[in-house]
Amino acid sequence: MATLYSYSRVGSFFTCPTQYAHRYIHKTPSPSPQGIELFMGSRFHDAMEFLYGELPKRLPDLPEVLSKFDQAWSDSFKEVQSRQKQQGYETPLRINREGETVQDYYERAKSYVESYYGKYAPFDQDETLAVEKRVLFSLDPAGQYKMQGYIDRLSRTPDGTLWVHDYKTGSRKLSKEDARNEDQLALYQLGLAQDPAFRKDPVKLAWHFVAFEDDTVQSERGEKELDFLKKKYVNKIQAIEKAKDFAPLTSALCGWCDFLKLCPDGQKAVAQRAERKAKAEGTQAKTPTAEEKVVSKKEASPMTGVAPAEPDSPPPAALPKPETVISSRRKKSKPKDPDTSQLSLL
Repeated sequence: MATLYSYSRVGSFFTCPTQYAHRYIHKTPSPSPQGIELFMGSRFHDAMEFLYGELPKRLPDLPEVLSKFDQAWSDSFKEVQSRQKQQGYETPLRINREGETVQDYYERAKSYVESYYGKYAPFDQDETLAVEKRVLFSLDPAGQYKMQGYIDRLSRTPDGTLWVHDYKTGSRKLSKEDARNEDQLALYQLGLAQDPAFRKDPVKLAWHFVAFEDDTVQSERGEKELDFLKKKYVNKIQAIEKAKDFAPLTSALCGWCDFLKLCPDGQKAVAQRAERKAKAEGTQAKTPTAEEKVVSKKEASPMTGVAPAEPDSPPPAALPKPETVISSRRKKSKPKDPDTSQLSLL
């Protein structure tokens, strides 16, 4: 039976073959807890799924949407706490950025929900056709190479155009030129083209980088570009299926890898990167283990997993953000770390 691929599955191999082997071949249990960026992004998606799932029957007000967001965060945090006990993780969630806490990410995600609601309410720009819509499609006429994906939101505007929406909570935003070379949503367009309900409709693509005031980047693909995309991913899948050596490929993303503790090459790369950064900053590097920030072991809040602050203790440092990023605090410079909020999403 042919393997069913996804954008993230294919991407995992070309990011690091060792990571791919752990996740998809050996199905190795992660020795580390889920990363906070992915957790935060999933909770924002939960809020959007509730909001657009209620439309057009009724328009939930902002307090109700925020309440659903809080409930989703709380319930999901209890799940990762339970997983922590079962797997023996040191912390419920993995936090790579020094000085950050779960509370910081909770407040950040909540501000994104508030900003998005304020910008688009009453949400009459288009008609939502589906949320978290699965698309299943073939890359070749024989159906030997198949892929699947999940569209965050599919909508139709009054002119009949279908819009594929994707929500990103990371601190990096694609330029319009970069969006032209981004494959994920274009692959979903291939899926719609093979769906009898949508195959004749024009399609446009929209990324919502919700950390930014100007959040939307739009793009579209023509028939020739989609044909090229099919061939490109057939070639990628063939390379994966011919692979015999799943050697590690180190990069700046090693620090965010779920399997870092099992990878000496990755650990070495992380340590070297930390040393270079410390040297550039004129400070002495501490050798990281898995670049995991240990959250306080005191009793944690059921909502955020953050222990109460010590009296007179200074607040945690804010996550550096580009100047156009939404922030109720203050504007920061662009961070040097890669955007990892969607690494494991389809």
